[in-house]
Amino acid sequence: MTQPVRNDRPADPALAAATRQAGRWLREAALPLWASRGFDPHRDAFEEQLHFTGEPVAGVPRRTMVQARQIAVFAAAALSGRFPGANLALRAAQRWVRAHLASDGRPGWVFSVDRDGGVVDGRRDLYAHAFALFALALVMRLQRDRAFDDALAATLDIVDGAFADPAASGYWDCLPRQDRLRRQNPHMHLFEAFLALWQTTQRDDMLARCRRLQQLALRRFLDPDRGALREQFDDRWTVHPAPGQGAVEPGHLFEWAWLLRRYEHASGEDQTAPVTAMLDFAIRAGLDAGRGRIVDEIGESGELRARSSRSWPHTEALKALAAEAGRGNLFHRQLIAPIGHRLMTVHCRPDLKGGWIDHVDADDRPISTIMPASTLYHLYFGISALEELP
Repeated sequence: MTQPVRNDRPADPALAAATRQAGRWLREAALPLWASRGFDPHRDAFEEQLHFTGEPVAGVPRRTMVQARQIAVFAAAALSGRFPGANLALRAAQRWVRAHLASDGRPGWVFSVDRDGGVVDGRRDLYAHAFALFALALVMRLQRDRAFDDALAATLDIVDGAFADPAASGYWDCLPRQDRLRRQNPHMHLFEAFLALWQTTQRDDMLARCRRLQQLALRRFLDPDRGALREQFDDRWTVHPAPGQGAVEPGHLFEWAWLLRRYEHASGEDQTAPVTAMLDFAIRAGLDAGRGRIVDEIGESGELRARSSRSWPHTEALKALAAEAGRGNLFHRQLIAPIGHRLMTVHCRPDLKGGWIDHVDADDRPISTIMPASTLYHLYFGISALEELP
């Protein structure tokens, strides 16, 4: 399905307009909102959720993952010059390490704390640890701090130790385990974190960890013939509920494609075959190219399972398609503008003044009743990729 690569790049007014609109919204509305009403200056912590009015949602525990994502966003925004977020990111990061890392006396990051820093949920979650590593990778580019170095070492110790499964490879989703399933999603974000840490540190062991996850993904998660990336597995990495019946999320197809291109850049190992397979499947089965709409879930054969649509798959599509367009692929470049337009008109509407409707139903009616802070991570990096497209 992927069209031949061409190097001539005609002007695309729709793409230019979508890029300007998204970039202006990010810098002038979204980042200011989440740096002000989305931040608790008395506790140096980010709010978990906002109402559509912009007021914080009260009584919600603060998850390690959300703090990490927000810290990463504002560190990245400061490093890129998009927003003066360095002080905010550093303040939040210092507080986050103290409140969330081993704060119950046990190794690793607690899942969530209350507004005053008391532990609410002490489980150790791989997804949260992946984002802890990702945030540390970015905040360490702002400032080298002994507390961040120690946090990195402590996080690697538990990820390489208690979370690791040397028998079947990969990592356990949660300690203690909450069910009998294994999921690709936390492994994907761990892959992303190790890539970011390699970029920050240039340490060979970070790239070695990436390579092991890349091999696991291509050996277990991906059906190379169909391009289907399955979501859930049993202990031995057999597809759940059965081979051929696994769930596939188009957003994760785009996300893995983008990450594999980043891995290719770091390692020098060509990733064209899996990237092409995943993008072809995502575009064919998960994207309405004319509307720029991406559905939530399909099956391994491409059958539609969930017509609802969240914001984040669109941002992951922007990243993946921009990466391919940057390599000269006009077919992928032409898909970007409708996706960007939809993101800014359906999900990030101007009347929300820097907020978003994360989830809509099959008819694009809102499902979300609040604005989750965790979405900013997707929006920031997706729009950044759009702005950086040549």
